[in-house]
Amino acid sequence: MAHARLTAAERGDRRFAVLASAPAVLTIAALFIYPLLYAVLLSLYQLNDKMPKATKYVGLGNYAQLLSDPDFTDALVRTLVFCLFTVLGGVAIAVGIAVLLQPAFRGRNLARVLLLVPWAVPPVVNGIMWKLVFDGSYGVANAVLRELGIIDHPIQWLADPTLTMGVLIMSEIWKLTPFLALMTIASMQAIPSNIYRAAEIDGAGPWSRFWRVTLPNLRGTIMFLLIVQSMWSIKVFDTIYVLTGGSGGPAKATTTLNFQAYLTTFSYLDRGYGAAQSISIMVIVIVVTLLWVLILGRKGKAAS
Repeated sequence: MAHARLTAAERGDRRFAVLASAPAVLTIAALFIYPLLYAVLLSLYQLNDKMPKATKYVGLGNYAQLLSDPDFTDALVRTLVFCLFTVLGGVAIAVGIAVLLQPAFRGRNLARVLLLVPWAVPPVVNGIMWKLVFDGSYGVANAVLRELGIIDHPIQWLADPTLTMGVLIMSEIWKLTPFLALMTIASMQAIPSNIYRAAEIDGAGPWSRFWRVTLPNLRGTIMFLLIVQSMWSIKVFDTIYVLTGGSGGPAKATTTLNFQAYLTTFSYLDRGYGAAQSISIMVIVIVVTLLWVLILGRKGKAAS
């Protein structure tokens, strides 16, 4: 069957659509596609600014080096631990906050507005704030604990590897959870109220209604939150830089994958290997995203 020929007006509309979208397409190409292709190209070279004459094409050699690099594998483990707490813990806390702020009560709107405050704080300011709170000499945390009689001498929070990671996890959850909670609240408002009334008539209690009504209807939202929080957690940088003074310490305790790529590229000046680490992080983000989609999507089909 032959396609009808376009009229002059229709051809004009198509040309206008192409011209109108061209600036956005060119901007995306300039800000995303070109840097990505350049990073991929860099990752195929041994390119260290400390030894410019030793530059050479190594193909996948930088990627093979990742498998035997203890710094990279250690950073990967730290990132997994960090994500375990910030992603699962952050989403769980966000859902809990949403459940508390969903029913109508006096001051609910004010509580929702105040919930936005941590999210509105810039990442650098967030890092500075928590660094001041947990400073070993004059931090608020030590002052409060000493007043309560829990400790009798200051704790060096940011000098202990385990405690520093705990502070980092706490600061990220504090900053990112409000956004997750607001997204959950918006999704809960879209759940028909007659479903809750029918469940209550059938004798379902608050926990049963949450488990059998609220959670199934939030499946898509929770999948989105897990994906977004995973991306943010894997690429965390600002807070680590501020908390540790740009070292990723103490003893590399907070050097996650993204920070390791930064150190490799800008501290060790190994741009080729740093590019390979950055591309690997991108691949990890894509894989984690697909895993969440497959896991929750499969559970959703099984439930239906």
